[in-house]
Amino acid sequence: MIDFHTHINKGKRSAESVRSHLDTHGGGVSVVLPIDPGPSSSALDEAMSNEEAIASAESYPNDIVAFCHVDPTHPDAKQRLKSIQKTGIVRGFGEHKVSLPVDHPRNMEIYELCGQFGWPVLIHMDYTGVYGSNFVALKKVVQSLPDTIFIGHAMAWWTNISSSAITDPASPQFSDYPFGPVLPGGLTDQLLTEYPNVYGDLSARSGYYALSRDETFGEDFVTRHRKKLLWGTDCPCLDGRGTFPDGTFRECLSYFMLPLLQKFCESLGHYNDITHNNAARLLRLPTI
Repeated sequence: MIDFHTHINKGKRSAESVRSHLDTHGGGVSVVLPIDPGPSSSALDEAMSNEEAIASAESYPNDIVAFCHVDPTHPDAKQRLKSIQKTGIVRGFGEHKVSLPVDHPRNMEIYELCGQFGWPVLIHMDYTGVYGSNFVALKKVVQSLPDTIFIGHAMAWWTNISSSAITDPASPQFSDYPFGPVLPGGLTDQLLTEYPNVYGDLSARSGYYALSRDETFGEDFVTRHRKKLLWGTDCPCLDGRGTFPDGTFRECLSYFMLPLLQKFCESLGHYNDITHNNAARLLRLPTI
């Protein structure tokens, strides 16, 4: 299995915890995602740095794949990325979680450079915060950069699985995690259908609720996009059993998503695509 969305946090969650987390669910490879604490970033002091991500991949080359992240508002952002690329360790860019519109010119420069490197770009998009705003412009972005792989993540991405998405946080009906029937024709579904350079990150509550809110639609969605969906957890627990860094206990997100995927997938091959093979192809790792 490949968990496409994990984080290491200083003093809270180590590389060893990330490995233990996945071992509980069968073992495999974890993709670690730093967030650059730059001017427009959401990163906190305990967020993993690019250097720590690279070090974790070097320490556990069979278990961890490192991505990197550079805030595009740094004056030397492109040069920073080029220096990281020269290490030969990093295989992607993200988690891209910055307070810029998704189609901001500085973002576009970074996306294009990542495409040149062969790096997929994993973008966090939401509505209640300021991160990855202007979701409707994502279609224009992926059209204009066909050589860059984009991976959608978080609430705005998964809210738009339905064409009835309420996108104004001021609306009384707004929710980051909407429930109820999905109306076909959502922008997320369109992007996955129409553009070969678009993938979906199933991690976190946003991914789980999107598939489970309307199981008839969810099963069809998983079948139609079996080559475009990437299983991930974005779970902060330490051991895959729900032990959190603060000593509390809540169920691991894997306990929800993996059974749902087993229910929706029509075959073991289908399940393996979503939990391993689609990610392996993007990361240039062996498929199963």
